[in-house]
Amino acid sequence: MSLNNDNYYEQVRASGRVFSFLGLLLGVTGGAVTGLAVKGLIGDPIVTGGSAVVFYVAFSASSLITFFVMLNYLMMSLQVSKDGLNIKFGMKTASIERGQIVAVRVAETRSRMSRVMGQEGRKISQLWTVLGVGSGIEIDISSSKDGASSGKTRTWFVSSREPAKLCEKLELLIATPLDPPQ
Repeated sequence: MSLNNDNYYEQVRASGRVFSFLGLLLGVTGGAVTGLAVKGLIGDPIVTGGSAVVFYVAFSASSLITFFVMLNYLMMSLQVSKDGLNIKFGMKTASIERGQIVAVRVAETRSRMSRVMGQEGRKISQLWTVLGVGSGIEIDISSSKDGASSGKTRTWFVSSREPAKLCEKLELLIATPLDPPQ
């Protein structure tokens, strides 16, 4: 990776099936609230009294939570620059400085649950995953800023649709000296 061409950007999106399922769920809950509210305005209400309040609050909250998940947790942005790796996932962000990256490797493609439950030796301290995307990379991160081996190392998993390409860019970043020759 040359200093002139050191950027890599990837938008990791959830599969269409996940997005369709959440959209269907949002439509059903929103439709149920709207349909029952309209029925109550034109004719005899189906739900009345305290039950109506609980029903409308629960279904409205369910709709809002589903909408929040759809907006925040179905897409993740990854950017490799000369400074390191930046991850933006909904309202959460993380940055790993290039001096902190100790090692990077393409991870075995598995589901999130099997990745967490089936730890063979290496413990993943953070999962940056998108629903429906099992492929990605594992990054060993030093707690010291200069990447010294004296610091504690933790491992992150980061989802990627193109893990080999992302891994290659990060390996080139690690191999590039921190201070370029003058």
